[in-house]
Amino acid sequence: MCNPRRIQVSVTRRLNEAWQREVSRNVSLAENVVGEARVRQSLDATLGTPAIMALEMALDADNSGWTPVENGYRFDVEGGYVIYLMEERALEIVASLSDVVEACGEATEVLEGTLEDDVCVEGEGKYYDDGWGGQTKDKAEKAAQKDAEKKLKQAAQDKIKEAQSHAESQAEQDVQNQARIAAEKNLQEKVLTRREQLAQRAQEHLETVGVRCRQAFHEVLAQGYKNAILAYARRNGAVDLHTQDEGGIVDISFSLTT
Repeated sequence: MCNPRRIQVSVTRRLNEAWQREVSRNVSLAENVVGEARVRQSLDATLGTPAIMALEMALDADNSGWTPVENGYRFDVEGGYVIYLMEERALEIVASLSDVVEACGEATEVLEGTLEDDVCVEGEGKYYDDGWGGQTKDKAEKAAQKDAEKKLKQAAQDKIKEAQSHAESQAEQDVQNQARIAAEKNLQEKVLTRREQLAQRAQEHLETVGVRCRQAFHEVLAQGYKNAILAYARRNGAVDLHTQDEGGIVDISFSLTT
């Protein structure tokens, strides 16, 4: 027995094969939704200008708990908030509920094409001059041909996959955009529905929230009155000045000399 001999067979084939691939993309979106119910109460009928001035000074104090906003001062309570509107001299009480809404969108596109290309491969077979182990030249030629056909089939599959992948990469962004558009549409529909539901529920809680808001407002209003009265007493040389704040009731006493 000697070293085996090799037979190589080159095969070239013109490919003309149709292919198809389905491309699907999913997009998930989420948005925080707020539903509100509100009521506005004018203060002009209940508070005069001196009281309003005392109120606004108390609101502007660092420790008031009220936050300056564009049109006045805001105070947050459980379930909502209240805003003192400076120009309108009014309170706006807002009951607020929030929730997170999620939606999905899907898009699918079927890609089709035809692969037209020349594929060239080489198959290999081995044999021994003495036919050792049954490995004759005739069998080696057949083995080389079979090897070539196998490689040819694999090469064709690889080229089709390459064409499919290239087409998918070209279409991917468009399919992704379609999925996002569908998700955004679904999300907005859900947002509108959920916002209406939350607004209805907020309306049911508006009275309870209003009690909390008015309590916070009356506390800062009382502080404003207190500050104004004490400032008046000090400006006028009051003596025996005493203040007591207990249970939400402010008691101030002093004497003025004539």
